[in-house]
Amino acid sequence: MRPKDLVMDLFGDYVRYTGGSIRLGQLTHLLELFGVEPATTRVTLSRMRKDGWVETERHGREMSYSATPRLLEVLDEGRARIFAPSRSPWAGQWTMVIYQIPESRRADREQLKKMLSWEGFGQLTPTTWVAPRDVRERMCAALDCDRDENVHVVLMSTGSLERDRRLARQCWDLEDLSRDYRLFVDECRQWAEGGAQGLAPEEALVARVRLVSAYRRFPFRDPQLPTALQPDDWPGDTAYELFVRAHQALAGAATEYVSAVLADSQRTGSPTPFK
Repeated sequence: MRPKDLVMDLFGDYVRYTGGSIRLGQLTHLLELFGVEPATTRVTLSRMRKDGWVETERHGREMSYSATPRLLEVLDEGRARIFAPSRSPWAGQWTMVIYQIPESRRADREQLKKMLSWEGFGQLTPTTWVAPRDVRERMCAALDCDRDENVHVVLMSTGSLERDRRLARQCWDLEDLSRDYRLFVDECRQWAEGGAQGLAPEEALVARVRLVSAYRRFPFRDPQLPTALQPDDWPGDTAYELFVRAHQALAGAATEYVSAVLADSQRTGSPTPFK
């Protein structure tokens, strides 16, 4: 886990709900639980401040950090994507985005591909992406295709459920995704069923942050296919249900530990290591 991701996770699940700010010594202490050196924490926060993710306030000799509106917006969007996945019933329609962006606009082309991936589109050809739902109007507006003649958004149908299922397999590596889901389920089940039992509060925090980090990649790989298009025995729903249960089961002990750290205004020392 990158130090920046850890900082964002700590703000997203804890700091923003327990006062909104955290002092350098406190954040250094928390990141050391994940093996991040104090010098790395300082460099990371400096870069995040420069990039507009956090803002600072001085308290005597020490600095405190709080999330900027930009970071809060990203955290809200990411949280919705992770905890409130959207799957529409299959209506037999695909939204297709076709573009021919010249090499002189390469940066625009790469940005478009990132946006389509974020929106749950799969790549059919190098210049054609599809999504298993009708989002034509929203994507037309987002891509400004009425003014950009290089980008077209259309609604299409194959006319056959079997061809639709085949198209889904072509646009997404569902076999690889299914395998990763099953591995996650095996690893996650212990936290979903046992919660923080037998864990020290700081261990529960580490487990919960790592749980979110492990699951976070799935919403950006999973197109949330309608049930009719999913492969047989699709494990995505099981993985999501176990993730939510584990996240809730670890919440009490993890939040308790962060709250104790935030309440300690003199926190500067290193955490007690654990196995």
